Amino acid sequence: MWNLKQTASHLYRQYELITCINMFEPWEKKLINGFFLIMVVLVIFSSYVYLPSYMETLLEVIKPTTGSSQPSEKAYVPMKISSF
Repeated sequence: MWNLKQTASHLYRQYELITCINMFEPWEKKLINGFFLIMVVLVIFSSYVYLPSYMETLLEVIKPTTGSSQPSEKAYVPMKISSF
């Protein structure tokens, strides 16, 4: 448990040094970290909601289904956008 706590603390210190937020005041750090967290959550949310086919393809690549030895026959085919 202690090793996990030290590792998390070390990673957070590296994050602070890389982003140069270690020179800010505590309230500024919280504001920047909150903004960064909101941006990450919005990217994940929009990827899940607006790009479901891309996410399914990504999940198939990361975690292929077991028992299927043949490659997937799905292919990305761009659809023509109809004009008004």
